[in-house]
Amino acid sequence: MKNRCVFFYAVVTALAALGGCDTGGGEDLFLLDLPPLPPSWTELLGAPRWLVKYYDGGGGEVFLDLEGGEVEISLPASRPSPVFAWPYWPLRQLKPGDFRPAGAILPYDAPPTGEGRVALSWQGGVEAWFFDALNRAALDRAAPDVDADGSTASGDSAGDLRRGGQFDWMAFRALFSDPSVSGEFRSDPWLADWDAIAEKTVRSGFRKQWLAVAETLPLAVPAGPWVSPSPFAPPETGTVRVRNGTTVQAWYSAAGILHCAGAGWILLPWG
Repeated sequence: MKNRCVFFYAVVTALAALGGCDTGGGEDLFLLDLPPLPPSWTELLGAPRWLVKYYDGGGGEVFLDLEGGEVEISLPASRPSPVFAWPYWPLRQLKPGDFRPAGAILPYDAPPTGEGRVALSWQGGVEAWFFDALNRAALDRAAPDVDADGSTASGDSAGDLRRGGQFDWMAFRALFSDPSVSGEFRSDPWLADWDAIAEKTVRSGFRKQWLAVAETLPLAVPAGPWVSPSPFAPPETGTVRVRNGTTVQAWYSAAGILHCAGAGWILLPWG
């Protein structure tokens, strides 16, 4: 099919061989290295705290709060899992989720040496988000005994193969440098509507044409520079691009936090 990329899905087996250190209890240990922040974030806000999130053996969410550096986690062997790391600045009253996360998908991102040390990345945060978005979309179409991480209570993959754990992540990652994909998307993948892409993927399979930015409009704002919550976006001065609609979006500067929705904005000083 012309100009079309359809991903096929297959149940993943023998994942433990891809990396990690087997604890002997059906789990692998991973040492996560947190990524450096974009210079514009640190210049404006300084060093952050981090909130790390992953899924335990029962599909429940585990949260770790730390200042930085590295963190060791234990994940069920042979079950792929997204890992998130949100930077946040409590002294600035900026919460986890105000800025986009770094992340990884394990054990895919574990080095082939088996040492289990993983560098979280900003692109990995996009992939982890899409992993969860696929599972959320699949949950809407699945039986009630499916866990939030996309597995059944028994720990096996469930029903619809268009879940995060069965997605072709290697082929997906190649699209971030594919010249046939929207240049705007490749420069800042957080401009895409990942929940909408996940819903369409679960419904009918993935197509690379969906990797495009959501509709935006330029909005004139006070002099900046303004820092975006996306680690891929450069600081803006004079104009920011706002996703069309009523969803409130935020930019940050020395003057305060700029909240935008549609064609309107309000500037709130730092609390």
